[in-house]
Amino acid sequence: PQTTDDMAQSPVPASAETGGGEGAPTPAAAAEEAAAESEQPARKKRPPQTVSEKIAEGVAIKDRGNALFKEGNHKKAITTYSRVFAYTNGLNVDQGLSQYQGALGIAPPTGEEQEQIQALQISCWSNMSMCHLKLKQPRKVVENCNKILAVKDDHVKAIFNLGKAYVQMNDLDKAKKNLTDAARMSPNDVAINKELAKLPALLQKQKKKEGDMWKSAFKQM
Repeated sequence: PQTTDDMAQSPVPASAETGGGEGAPTPAAAAEEAAAESEQPARKKRPPQTVSEKIAEGVAIKDRGNALFKEGNHKKAITTYSRVFAYTNGLNVDQGLSQYQGALGIAPPTGEEQEQIQALQISCWSNMSMCHLKLKQPRKVVENCNKILAVKDDHVKAIFNLGKAYVQMNDLDKAKKNLTDAARMSPNDVAINKELAKLPALLQKQKKKEGDMWKSAFKQM
């Protein structure tokens, strides 16, 4: 039967078939040569240098972070996502640094690459926010969501996650504002509407708690 190019066998020299032939290495010599090669230090991978290489490395790291998130390893996922910025920070540079990069022969990012960089960073901030929500670290959520909104003020997921963070902080007025904004921007989002529906009970509970505190204060007067 026919074989593909990958399966095709190269012709075997007669000397190799018979194991003899002039100059053929002995088994002992071949073993010594293999051992010597194995002792050679492995070549280090060249670090990414061009913009496209750095973006590709950043995407690969983000994918590893996603895998950790799916495994429930949120702390390690955050650490992994944060490594992306070592490759993306500074790529969108000002004119002075752009000239410096040009002197080194490094081309500045194209318009398309700048969009890829921004999308990658936003994705990592968003994913880090979700990790911090899982770990009950709402202030970190607010920090990352604000970074997103500084470059894309209509990012629904960031606004939604801000709302959830403020719920964890028991700042229900801010939670209501952000969740209402998110619901207005994405009215059919089930998760947003579900979170918003929890607010009335939380507000009522907070109101009762405040009322009880005032009653206690008056009794002590």
